[in-house]
Amino acid sequence: QPFGLKVSEVVTLQGLKITFEGVSEDSRCPTGVQCVWAGDAAATFTLEKSPAAALQCTLHTNGRFQRQTDYDTFVVKLEDIKPYPKQSGAIAPGDYQATLVVTRR
Repeated sequence: QPFGLKVSEVVTLQGLKITFEGVSEDSRCPTGVQCVWAGDAAATFTLEKSPAAALQCTLHTNGRFQRQTDYDTFVVKLEDIKPYPKQSGAIAPGDYQATLVVTRR
């Protein structure tokens, strides 16, 4: 079941604590602009589940890069980053929302 997380928001699912640290890069092609490639957004998350050590990972929207990670018995996949860039201006860091899907291995 996909769910959204805002920047700095924390969610706990079946003992897995996920923190959305923020978007470190957003090169997605803005709406209304012709680009050579679709671009990519990179989002950083911290995953924690006792007794395993915390893991900080960066997941991407572009399938050419890492979109999911395995941690403990979970698979965490980045589905989307919103809002999508517009030609008219930049997105404030706190306005991003990540959509994740978490499954058991």
